[in-house]
Amino acid sequence: MLGASGGLAAALGLAAHHYPSGSSTTVAVSAFSSYLVALAPLSALLLLLGRRWIAAGLAAALTAGAVAALAPTYAGDQVATAGRPLTVLTANVKLGQAGAAGVVAAVERSGADVVLLQELTPALRRQLADAGLDAVLPHSVVEPWPGAEGIGLWSRYRLADETRHDELTFPAVSARLVLDDEQPGPVVLTLHAAGPWPQAADDWVRDLAKLPALLDRVAREADVLGSPVLIGGDLNATWGNAQFRGLLQDGYRDAAEVLGAPWTTTFPAVPRAPALIGIDHVLVRGAGPRELRTVGIPGSDHRGVVATVVLPAA
Repeated sequence: MLGASGGLAAALGLAAHHYPSGSSTTVAVSAFSSYLVALAPLSALLLLLGRRWIAAGLAAALTAGAVAALAPTYAGDQVATAGRPLTVLTANVKLGQAGAAGVVAAVERSGADVVLLQELTPALRRQLADAGLDAVLPHSVVEPWPGAEGIGLWSRYRLADETRHDELTFPAVSARLVLDDEQPGPVVLTLHAAGPWPQAADDWVRDLAKLPALLDRVAREADVLGSPVLIGGDLNATWGNAQFRGLLQDGYRDAAEVLGAPWTTTFPAVPRAPALIGIDHVLVRGAGPRELRTVGIPGSDHRGVVATVVLPAA
């Protein structure tokens, strides 16, 4: 019974992994599908011990499907070493409830050159300025709003081509970094996809459907300048969501995938307990991830993601 139950759970997880989610329930199942498909080999073992040969064979086939689905996130790719390093920190600040001093401390400890914050409220924007974020990273483009709509981008380097994007439920902002050499600065975009829960997932489905066109447009504009693209934000999606994997085309890569770090989990951030799923991401195009880790953001229900990427040499 345990083997059969595990096999059914693994089959559900594998189906959710491959098919686009359309409801809060299917988004949740696909978000946790990595845990579900991991039950496949255990199911096969239990069924073998129970001498249920046909069922064990089916569980073995499920195991092969699970390996094929998850292997890219473990295999990783060649880590970039040559080039100019740039460190990005992205974090959801929970409706502006994160502590400004804690955010600035995380920025300073990480040595971030670029900081991307989602759910930035006007009050937190003022508190961050008072706490010294603008002194550490003097260039910014921000859209602070009440609730979950606010977004902000801070940079150690001057910014150009600052743009607000209104295709998604919440505003997104982008800018091009002006580096202090002849190297083309990267275009940085920060965004926040609508949450699929506890409300209906309709806005999430629309946002994930619109994101490929937004990413494509940013990429085309960056190509004119020969610039890499860096994207950070709360996508409310994991590797298990088919719509998220659909974003990884035309040169876009997920930093966690490249580095073989699938368990870079960020949500929910609960004291003295590990986060369960990774819904905050750094995507790269034309740049190579070198390091990836998470950091605590006091007052937020998300952990922040710190990624060091290597920009190509001019």
